[in-house]
Amino acid sequence: MRAAKTRNAETLTEAAYWGKVRSVLRGGFRYWKPIMNALNASSRAYKGENKRQKKEYQCAICGGWFMRKNVEVDHIIPCGSLKCAADIAPFLERLTAEDPKSFQTACKSCHLLKSNSERKK
Repeated sequence: MRAAKTRNAETLTEAAYWGKVRSVLRGGFRYWKPIMNALNASSRAYKGENKRQKKEYQCAICGGWFMRKNVEVDHIIPCGSLKCAADIAPFLERLTAEDPKSFQTACKSCHLLKSNSERKK
């Protein structure tokens, strides 16, 4: 049995609707200053041969150094789920933490492993 499409003139399911809300919120706070400060704290000047690359970033999980396009900022305390209106305030509080120590830089593979293990819990 398929989920009922109850949102957006009956074109979205509840899960799709809340997924869209979550995506918009995450995108809107992508450049939150504490997140940028955490990212900058994990960087160093690049000394390799690629003259276009200015910085490289250290993964807090594996310790490797990566180009910016290969790292993501991870919330140390997960933002959690967003499945109903009651979840918005706690989700936003965790998403927009003010302490840069609430975030860590992680390479894409480490971040994926961490995120998947959190979802299973």
